[in-house]
Parts: sequence; structure tokens; C-alpha cells
Amino acid sequence: MNRQLRTAEAWNVTVAGAVVNMGLVGIKFAAGFIGSSQALIADAVHSLSDLLTDLFLLVTIKVAGKEADEQHPYGHGRAETIGSLVMGGSLLGVGLFILFEIVQKITGGPITTPTWVAAWGAAASILIKEALFFYTLRVGKKISNQSIIANAWEHRSDSLSAVAALLGILGAIAGFPLLDPLAAIVVVFMVEKVGWEIFWQALKDLMDTSLPPEQMKEIKAVIMKTDGVIHFHELRTRRLGADIFVDVHVMVQPNISISEAHNVSETVRDNLRKKAGVADALVHIDAEFDVYYKIIDTNRARVEELVKKEAESIDGVKGVSELIFHLLGGKVMVDFNVDFDDTVTIGEARERVKKLHDNLLRHQGLDMAVIRGRLTQGVLEHEFYPPRKSGGKA
Repeated sequence: MNRQLRTAEAWNVTVAGAVVNMGLVGIKFAAGFIGSSQALIADAVHSLSDLLTDLFLLVTIKVAGKEADEQHPYGHGRAETIGSLVMGGSLLGVGLFILFEIVQKITGGPITTPTWVAAWGAAASILIKEALFFYTLRVGKKISNQSIIANAWEHRSDSLSAVAALLGILGAIAGFPLLDPLAAIVVVFMVEKVGWEIFWQALKDLMDTSLPPEQMKEIKAVIMKTDGVIHFHELRTRRLGADIFVDVHVMVQPNISISEAHNVSETVRDNLRKKAGVADALVHIDAEFDVYYKIIDTNRARVEELVKKEAESIDGVKGVSELIFHLLGGKVMVDFNVDFDDTVTIGEARERVKKLHDNLLRHQGLDMAVIRGRLTQGVLEHEFYPPRKSGGKA
């Protein structure tokens, strides 16, 4: 699902929740005062906090739905995480508020017996909030929006607090007034648990915590199944709202071209986006498992000048072409062609390529050399591959 559709779905479900919460605030306050129920009045405050978080969430949805720009190259997904953090904190705060109300009720003297008006108000709240919970949770999971999922649990916590209020009201009507605060205490712990889980997950996302093991396993499988990938390392993941970002080093064959290696990296990136739900990936190409090797301090221009100088000192050499520089296993290797003029025979070319090969490896900073001696006679091209030699002066 693209960003525009996700934003539209999130906006619609949040507006629906805000409208419902606005109505419930009025119903609960009215039924609580008319029906003499402190529990329902406290529950009305809970619904008011839900309404405020809905309004805040609408703002974060608008911000998070914006496309990436120059100042926010990774998009605005952090707004969703901040929304989840605020809603988790809101649940924690509401739970503490309800607990404070319970303590006040228990220690404040005689408890007023509520009427059936309060009971009907609480029952209606439960039905409405449960329907809103399932609707919001379904949308949140569909669009992978943690803020919407967190808001769904806000609705569930409001429903549970209404259950506690209803039990307390019915218990008080039946002659057991302490059932109200006792049931509410149980609900407070449920609200606090949900609030803490939402708050903690949002906090981990803000700290760029890696994805869960199940998602990491899926991402690793996608990388390794990509054609051209030998191995990978330094895999890092993070979540920005509903978006997942991946950084990874993939190892390819050391002798392939830059364009082929680039194609492998783009294929890995594309596969991660299509098959693992990743928003974007930064894929670094390695020709070897470079974790164990240090960066080689060398200068291409100096080495190129050295190769040309040594080649020009050999009789019959017309020039050097297709010079490739390899830095593998902590060693420096040059790979190039030497073109001879028509006066040089095949046997002479072979000897002179070997001489050039040996002369180059006497220089500090060169460890290996692959030289192709090319001699044109008509349309025939002869290539000479002296054995690769290592162990030169490092």
C-alpha cells in the first residue's frame, strides 16, 4: 500500500474515533452526574483523554504522510513514533489518574450509590468502544501504523475502564459499594500494562532498535537469495513509523565489473522493497569480507605512472591500456595490457612481459601483477598470462 492510501486510511479511522469519543465524553459526564456515579465520571475523563490523543494523532498523521524532502530525506515517519510515545504516556497517565480517583473514593468516606442511568451509560460505552477498538486495530494492522494500533488499545482501555465502572455501579446498586473500586484497580493495572508496552516500543523505535528476529530472518533470506550475492555483513535495520530502513554490506565476486556489482546492489535493494516490506535500503558492495582488512593507503596516479614508466623501458612496447587496480586481501594488484609493435615476435613478447612483471614487483607497494602482452599479426591477437606472484614488498 502506498503512502497516500495509508495516510487516508489512518486519517479516516482517527476522525471516526474522535467523533465517537466526543459523543462518549458528553454521554458519560451526563450519565455520571445524573446517575451519581463517580466511577463513570472518572471514565468520562478517560474518554476525554482519548479525544485529545485523537486530535494529536491527526496532526502526526498529516506530518508522517508527507513525502521525503531535502530536510527530511528519510521521510516523516518519526511523527508516527512520537504519536505512539505520547499515546503510551497518555495511557500511563490515565491509569494513574484512575488509581488516584479510586484511592480518593475509598478513603473519602461514604460512597454514594449510583442509579441505573449510570449503569446504562457505562454499558453503552462498552459496546461502542469495543466496536471502535476492533475497527481501529484492523486498520492499524492493515497499514502497519503503530500509532493507529496504539490508538486502538486506547479504545480498549477505555472499554475496560467502562467495564470496571459498570461492575462497580451494579455492585453498588446490589449493596456492595466496594466492588466499584476493586474492579477499577484491576483495570488500572491492565491500562498501565498496555500503556507501558506502547510507550516502550515507541521509545525503542526512537532509539533505532533493530527489528525483531522474525523480520531480521526474512530480510537476511531475501539478501542471500539475490543472484550475485556471496555473503553479507554489517546488517543494520531501523524503523521510522511504518517505514523500515536497511543498511547492509554485500560481498560479490572480486573480478566482476563495477556496473555488474552495481546491478547486484540495486537488485538487493529492489528485492528488499518488494519482498520484505522495506521502505529503502543502502547496499554497500564489497569484493571481499573486508572486516578483517585495513584500508590500503595507496595512490592510483603514482602506480599508473610507475607501470607506464616500467613498460616504456621495455623494447618494442607501444603503450599500456586497460589498467585496472585491485585491492584485495590487504594487497595491491595491477591488471593491464601491453601492446607491442609489429617487429616483436611471439617469443620475444613472452620474455619481455615476464621481465616487466618481475620489474614491477620489485617496487614497494605492489604485490601482484597480471599482464597481457598483445601482439597483432594480421587479425591474430596473442595474449600472455604470466603466473600471478605475491609476496612483494608491502
